[in-house]
Amino acid sequence: MFVNSGAEAVENAIKIARHATGRTGTIAFEDAFHGRTLLALSLTSKMKPYKFGFAPYAPEIYRMPYAYCYRCAFGLEYPSCELRCAYFLKDFFHTHISGEQVAALIIEPVLGEGGFVVPPKEYFKILQKICQQNEIVFIADEVQTGFGRTAKMFAIEHYEVEPDMIVMAKSLAAGFPLGGVTGRAELMDHPQVGGLGGTFSGNPVACRAALAVLDQFEKTDLLKKAGKVGKKVLDRFKEFYEHYPVVGDVRGLGAMVGMELVVDRKSKEPATTFTKRLVELCREKGLLMVSAGTHSNIIRPLMPLIITDEQLEKGLSIIEESLHELQYSQNS
Repeated sequence: MFVNSGAEAVENAIKIARHATGRTGTIAFEDAFHGRTLLALSLTSKMKPYKFGFAPYAPEIYRMPYAYCYRCAFGLEYPSCELRCAYFLKDFFHTHISGEQVAALIIEPVLGEGGFVVPPKEYFKILQKICQQNEIVFIADEVQTGFGRTAKMFAIEHYEVEPDMIVMAKSLAAGFPLGGVTGRAELMDHPQVGGLGGTFSGNPVACRAALAVLDQFEKTDLLKKAGKVGKKVLDRFKEFYEHYPVVGDVRGLGAMVGMELVVDRKSKEPATTFTKRLVELCREKGLLMVSAGTHSNIIRPLMPLIITDEQLEKGLSIIEESLHELQYSQNS
């Protein structure tokens, strides 16, 4: 099903899951971002600036911790934790909502706005198995992670899991307003005729742009390029970790590489103010960046996959120069 945005894709995926299962509940995750329209906003985790002042939210949304190893909700460490965060879903059915009432579980394979958090490899297989045992629709939100961002067409491929539905947008049409919902036929065909739709859904110009995007993937091997770009950024961020104490964690999958900044590595207190200053200083030097995370203390470069080596090096050098300048002034 074609729609106009990621939020619209998310909302329709939940509608389809509810219709197909006859259930009402949806499980989402802490630090998640799924959009800004009412149901999508209700699924989104971060309060400011996204949710503040826009209540009441849609009902029947239940939230559990994500596999955020750097800030484990259970105070454990991987792999000795034995994936407690994934198996917690079984407990969740006893304390929050019965499995028989859940229509869908929606999750980002890598947190986007939540700070480029990459779960352990086993995580999604465990969640999917529990969902299958309870006949819950497993939805992968690939709006930000899809179309090569992680060096595979879809990030969920890294985990060798096939979701019941995938929602996509953003890079799908290279900036044109197009989103999509893809799922198993028995789910997608379940709603009655006329139950799904939209005024501009399947806009022909946006669809043509999406076809051009697919042509580029075939002609230029963007997936391989994403892997190379991601490795350069990850290696450089690891160097920053060695030289600047404000860097608390570095993580990534493909070209989705995040750098979490903290006041102190032991306490892991988010360095929100420092991060804001870093973004501002980089802008003054000619580099546009955006922070992420619930506490806005994570740098997530979202460079285009077609970036040149020279452009990438220039951007990374500006980050390093700005980091050095701010860390030095802070310590002096």
